[in-house]
Amino acid sequence: MNKFDLIVIGGGPGGYVAAIYAAQKGLKTALVEKADLGGVCLNWGCIPTKALAKNAEVLRTVKEADKYGITLNTNSIKADYAAAQKRSREVSGKLTMGIKSLMKKNKVTVFKGEANLINGASLKIMPTGEILETKNMILATGSHAFRIPGIDYSNPNIMTSKEALQLTEVKEGDQIVVIGAGAIGMEFSSIWDSYGAEVTVIEMLPHLLPNEDADVSKEMEKSFKKRGIKYKLETKVSSVAAEGSKLKLVIDEKGKTETITCDRLLVSAGIRPNVEGIGLEKAGIKLTDRGYVQVDDNLKTTCPSIYAIGDVTGKLALAHVASAQALAAVHAILKEPVKQFDYANMPRCTYTYPEVASVGLTEDQAKNSGYDVKVGTFPMVANGKSVAMNETGGFVKIVADSKYNEILGVHFIGAHVTELISAAASYIDLEFTADDIAQVVHPHPSVSEAIMEAAHAVVGHAIHI
Repeated sequence: MNKFDLIVIGGGPGGYVAAIYAAQKGLKTALVEKADLGGVCLNWGCIPTKALAKNAEVLRTVKEADKYGITLNTNSIKADYAAAQKRSREVSGKLTMGIKSLMKKNKVTVFKGEANLINGASLKIMPTGEILETKNMILATGSHAFRIPGIDYSNPNIMTSKEALQLTEVKEGDQIVVIGAGAIGMEFSSIWDSYGAEVTVIEMLPHLLPNEDADVSKEMEKSFKKRGIKYKLETKVSSVAAEGSKLKLVIDEKGKTETITCDRLLVSAGIRPNVEGIGLEKAGIKLTDRGYVQVDDNLKTTCPSIYAIGDVTGKLALAHVASAQALAAVHAILKEPVKQFDYANMPRCTYTYPEVASVGLTEDQAKNSGYDVKVGTFPMVANGKSVAMNETGGFVKIVADSKYNEILGVHFIGAHVTELISAAASYIDLEFTADDIAQVVHPHPSVSEAIMEAAHAVVGHAIHI
């Protein structure tokens, strides 16, 4: 029987980080993964979609080559979506191999199979039946796409995000409907539009990217409208049926019933935690009312020897949040100080065109929390680097408390703004005021200057607008 100090169940960006860090801290560590190391993020989520987004970016740039003084015959440009999809799988494969190397380098023992808890100190690996014992466990089992009931997912033209990443053909004129205007649905919509598909996004709530600041959502709606991407807000899908090679959707848009047809349908209506078939009840692990694993501030479950991290906790389903929780859980196991997370202040990114990035409270959230709010906004059209790159859409918006000019939230929409959000997250974490940011010297020309300019706008003396 194998005995360990720590067993991690799940090899995604929470689980593999926890395993590596624990091993580096001297714990004899094992990791159990039923599929590929890297989890959904590396294999069927974050990474392959970003590879596809890069291909789409290159395609858009080539089509607009004349703006940069390059003459091309745009009629001869061939966009090979199969090649783009192949590249996305290769990128995922490279990173998965890297994780395998890191496991070996850090002497983490990896078991391939499904973990089933026997109690709080042991588990059985299926289908081998091997028994492992441990002092502590970390659950990092992740989540899966929510499947709206009543839809026939056996139809090859109906996809969740995983099937969407296996798609090898998207061509001019393809009609694709996307249910859900969150990050996943919006990213695929942006990619497929770049390849000439006719995309329609259906969202139940009043805005695209409904969890973002309202001004950001409205700007994205303008951008999608300009690109020709259709969207229907405050709309529900009543039914989906096959009609020959097409799909027929009956939708309810603000009380008005309409029928639309499409070639393919992507259902991106949220996620559900992977909690079934693990044997949580055998270890006395309780779930929340929403079905997620219940954890305390130190990520400990209701079983004293078991911790949980990542999507399965229901805190914030983002890879970097899972990785941060991984480090915190290991600290807790080692009885070291654990930094308490404010999940509102975790950076959030959507890799559409233009990109969206945010951290902290939206303007409405700040007002609803009782703050007297000041707002500073700086448009990218007034940023020198953005003009030079011909990427002038979007803005930076800072939400601050008017009493001390404390930063409550920072919101971006524009080209490559996801690369800027870490600085904004640091400002909030370090309790910077708008005055502090305005005095930080930012390089010129750079898109990052827009943060400084928005801070100047908060304190009343914007320079370049």
